[in-house]
Formats: sequence, C-alpha cells, structure tokens
Amino acid sequence: MKKKLLCTFMLTAAMSVTAVAAPMMSVDGALIEKSETIEIEGHDYFPVRAVAEAMGLSVEWQGDTKTVVLTNGGPLYITFRIGENGYTFAKTAPMPSVGAPVLSDGKTYIPVEVISDIAGFMVEKKDGSYNIAIAQNGDEEAGGNAGFGELTPYATGVVKEADDEKILFADDKRGDVILTKGSGTKVTDSEGNSVDINDIKAEDKLTVEYGDAMTMSLPPINNPKSIVIEK
Repeated sequence: MKKKLLCTFMLTAAMSVTAVAAPMMSVDGALIEKSETIEIEGHDYFPVRAVAEAMGLSVEWQGDTKTVVLTNGGPLYITFRIGENGYTFAKTAPMPSVGAPVLSDGKTYIPVEVISDIAGFMVEKKDGSYNIAIAQNGDEEAGGNAGFGELTPYATGVVKEADDEKILFADDKRGDVILTKGSGTKVTDSEGNSVDINDIKAEDKLTVEYGDAMTMSLPPINNPKSIVIEK
C-alpha cells in the first residue's frame, strides 16, 4: 500500500512539473497564440514570426543566408542571422544580446532581451507572460522609444571618442549616444563644406540630425542623417 501511494505521489509530482506552462508573449495586454517561449541557458527565447506579426511588423526569411528581416515599413528595421549573436537595428552595426537566434521545430527564436535592449520596446513580465507595450512607445515619460514613436531630430554636443566604426557623442540633453558611421550620413563644416566623417575627432563640437530610430541600449545607438562640425 505504501509503495502504491509513493508511486502515485511521484507520478503526480512529475505531472505537475511538466504541466508548468512556458511564459507566453502579449502585445498591449493581448495574448499572442502559439507564442510559448523556450528556455536556453537561463534566458527565455520567443518565436519570432508569431510575435513580430502581432506587433504589426513584416517578417522576411532569407533562406540563402538564414537571415531574418523585421520591418514596419518605416524607421524600424531589424536583422539577424541564425547562429550569430549580432542584431542590427536601423542598419546599425550588429549588436550582441544574451544569445544568438536559434531554429527549433521549424521556428526561429530570439531572446526576449532583444525586444527591450535592442529594439527598444517596453517589456514587462507579469502573471506568467511577457507584455510588449507598443501604445506607449511614443511617450517619453512612460519610457517609450523611437521604434514607432517620435525622436527629437536635432542635438548639439561634443565628441568624446571616435574610431573607424563609430563616434561617442555627448548629447547636451540626452547624454552619451553612439553614432554609427553609415554611408548615408551627410557631414559638413559650419560653412556647408563637405567633410569626411572619418575626420571627426575627440572634442569636436557637433550639431547632429538623428536618424529616425534609436536603440534603448546604454548608450543608445543611432545612424545619423547629418552631422555639422561647428567652429
């Protein structure tokens, strides 16, 4: 009898463990179907297509390079490749997260942290699921970002550091911002003469016209539209 009770208890315990549901994803409180996460090395990964489409994003799979492109038809443009821990945002240089994208059961999964740290959306875990706040994205007081919201276009400040790939810019109001050296950035001096972006150096005073999207990383990253080197 004792053995039977013990076996019953062990079976019940095992069933209770397997019955624990994986965290799911929601957008502005609306739960997304088939959005169960998987855990890899202590971090939750979510299925990209189900979640991205619920966020109003387009999902493109480039099979030849195993690359995923997420875009909203505007400033939000995110790319990543299976097995490589590098995520681009608005065509910036690839940034690492807690892990690389993975394929599981025919689905692409990426860490939840990509949504907040790189794409810049507010993400809160509550009642066993992750909620992505999109409605608040344009609200600075709510911690919103420039993924869908507005970004103050112009800033002044001083260059703290500059190398071959980026410029660490001390925005007078925002604080440190990393400016990527994209080919589309127009660089001039205060008189309108064209300047090579690689000529920008530490202690230069700049007026920067930010690109349409900025990451929520620390410091944030932006691909500027234009830079003026002031006297």
